Parts: sequence; structure tokens; C-alpha cells
Amino acid sequence: MTGQSNEAQWYIARDGKQHGPLTDVEMRTFVGHNYLRTTDLLWRAGMSDWQPAPTLFPAAFQAPPQAPAPQPQSAPAQQAPAYGPSGTSTAGVGAAQGANPNIGYAPQGAAAGHQGFGQQPAHQQGGAGTQAGYDEDDFEEEPARGGRFKQILLALVLIGLIGGGAYAILTHKDELARLVSGPPKKQEAAAVEETAPAAPDAQSNAAAPAGEPQAEPAQTAEAQPEAGENLPPDPAVIEGSAIDARLQKIPVWVALKKEYPDWYINNIAAADKLAAENKPQLEISTQLVQGLVNLRREKAPNALAASPEKLRNVAATFLENLRALQAQSVGACYGFISKGELSPVIIEMMETPETATMLNAQLAAIFDAATEGAKAPVSHQPAVKADYDILIGELNKLGWKEEDLQVFSNPRLLAKREPAQVCKMVQDWFSAHLAVQDPAAQDRLLYETLKPVVSG
Repeated sequence: MTGQSNEAQWYIARDGKQHGPLTDVEMRTFVGHNYLRTTDLLWRAGMSDWQPAPTLFPAAFQAPPQAPAPQPQSAPAQQAPAYGPSGTSTAGVGAAQGANPNIGYAPQGAAAGHQGFGQQPAHQQGGAGTQAGYDEDDFEEEPARGGRFKQILLALVLIGLIGGGAYAILTHKDELARLVSGPPKKQEAAAVEETAPAAPDAQSNAAAPAGEPQAEPAQTAEAQPEAGENLPPDPAVIEGSAIDARLQKIPVWVALKKEYPDWYINNIAAADKLAAENKPQLEISTQLVQGLVNLRREKAPNALAASPEKLRNVAATFLENLRALQAQSVGACYGFISKGELSPVIIEMMETPETATMLNAQLAAIFDAATEGAKAPVSHQPAVKADYDILIGELNKLGWKEEDLQVFSNPRLLAKREPAQVCKMVQDWFSAHLAVQDPAAQDRLLYETLKPVVSG
């Protein structure tokens, strides 16, 4: 099972052609960067019919984007586009298609013979082997397959990871071009249709009224109770659970059980059920990781309301986790950047969670911030031009030139860089933030940059 299997698969009907599938993160990133058109029709599993884009994502069409106007030195930085219909950044540490089919990785998770969750031996080589590389899509050699469409999406996801800061750099550096001058040209966005599963005819619903039912709301991290069931889960359902016993030896999981008991019980019970059904270790790990991702996204507003010290810790642990993955392999680092915790290497780590030291530290930092932000929220100000000037100075100390700034802030250029270069640039980006000496400027910068890290 891949890290993408539990995610929504979206399809876009545009100009008589159908495109997809897109993951939920890719779709929200696509929407957030104003690539969606009012005439587009959208569909995903669970919807009875195609729906107009403005019906499903009304916030994306509330006001047309304004052209940037000259600003004085002290004017606030232009804000990066929103990353989803809910107004929260969602790109980055989420699912995305790999841009280089030749890049793989050699995960060093559970070795053969290690005891996995539910007391099953971790020997399912077939499941892991199918994830040793990224999905193949040669953008340069096969433009007819709609690869350009996916290439832009991948780059936007990477841009989403680094937050609005890269966009703001372009906005406030006169010598650089703007990030995106407007919607993609028709021949790029309306690429040749890709094969999609059977879905209702898009053209038959072209005039669907705005009042028709929308897609079902996104599931929250807490498992949805059955009709008429409002009682919290019974802790007895995981009594004697081998998975619970193992996870409670890890500090971050101890904290999760204490702070979010209902979520914890539901997710451990779901994992226990898979173990009782003799499901592969990979499937059990995927279920646990998906639960973590759902909870992180749900608690993102609380995490972003934490103190500056907590935000610095989130950034520092994220950087250390990237470095640890880079030491393992370029593919592990790049996979985490493009797919987040749902990347195959992270899912394999969850087969032996006690060994995932840096990942556990990063998760602990995020949920620690969420706990503090819920109890004592702090208001953070958006970054201003002067803040980004300081950040650029720190990047220059790391050897960055104007060309690097332009590449890092342009999805089309970034998509052409090798995974190793992308990994280094993202690490440099966070290193530069942490090197900023002005506490107020650093807080404003981190508040912008960490949005997709905790929300994506």
C-alpha cells in the first residue's frame, strides 16, 4: 500500500478534456495558486456528479488577484496565496508526484526479522519494494501525457513547503521576476487528458446550479462516530494492545495519548484491527501515519498560535529531521519534502517507531506547540519587506546568488533541479531562518514559513 492510497483522487474537466488524478494536497495547492478556473468541473470518489469549481471552492473566486503596486520600504510584504479552501496552507509536507523517475532511496527502517506491530514479522518485501522509487513521468520526452500539468503541480507543492517567504522575496526584490504572472497558458493547463476511472459525464452537468450539494466535508482527525453514537471511545478497547504498549515507550506517543485520548484510542483500535486481520506491516504503519497526519492538520491553527520559542523548536526539529533523512539517502529527504509523513520511507520507519529519533522529535515539537497554542494562544504578525531583506542576507552567507533565489521561487525552474539540490535548498532556507538574530523578525518569518509545515 502506498502513502497515497488513502487520499482523495481529484479530476478536472476543462475545455472538453479530463485531467487527473490529483491528490488532495495537489488539488488544494492548485486552487491556492489561482490555477483553477470558474468554468472547470471537478469530481472525486464519493461525489454523485461533477460539480462547478466555484461550488466546491468558493473562497478561491471571491475576489480577483490584484496586481502588485509599488510599496515603500516599510510597507508589509505581500502575502503569499492561500493554500486551500479553508484558508490554511496545505502544500508541502503532503503527497506529491516525484519529478525524477530515476531517484529512489534505500530505507534503513526495520530489518528482516524485527518484530513489527501486532507481533507480525516485518518481512513483506513485496509491499516495500513497490515503493522503492517515484512514479515515472518523463516530462520532457512525453509532453502529450499531460506531464507538464503534473510538473507544475509538483513544483507548486515544493513552493508550498517553503511557505509564502519565497513568494515574498520575489515580490520585494526588483531584480527578480514575479513567481507566477497569471494562470497557466491554455495549452499547458489543458494538457492531453489522462486515463481516469469511470465517473459521471462532465459535460452533462456543465450548468449545475450553485445550490446543489457540495462534496462531503473533510474528515477530522477524530474518527467519525456512527449515527446516534456520541459517547467517547472506551479505553478498554485497547487494553492489552501490543501496539499501545510499544508506542507508550516513546515520549511523543505518551503525550498524544494524554492530550488527545479519543483520537489515540480510535487510531490504536484501528491498527489493532488490522493486526488481528493479519494485514501487512506496511498497511498497519500506513494507518498510524495517516492518523498522525490528520491530527497534525487539525491542530495546525493551535500550533501556529504557540510562543516564538515553540515555533523555533518546530523549525529546528524539522531541519534536523531533513538532515537525518539526507544522511540516509537523497531519496529519503526528497520523499519527505514531497510526500511528508506519507512518504514510503517514513511509513517504513513506523514499523520500528522507537528508532525514528528525529521524526519523533519533530512530531513532539509540533504537538507540543499545539498544546501550548490551545491553552495560551499568541498572536503573530506577518513578515514585512525588511524581514525578507534580513533573510536574503542570511541566504547570501550560505552562498546563495540571485539565480538561486529566482530558482527557489519559481516552480518551473525548481522542478528542473535535481532532488539533491532541492533538499539542500530547503535545508538552507530553514537554516537561514534560524540564523536571523532579530527575535521579532525571526518570529514573523517563521510564522509564515511554518504554516505549510504544520498544515500540509
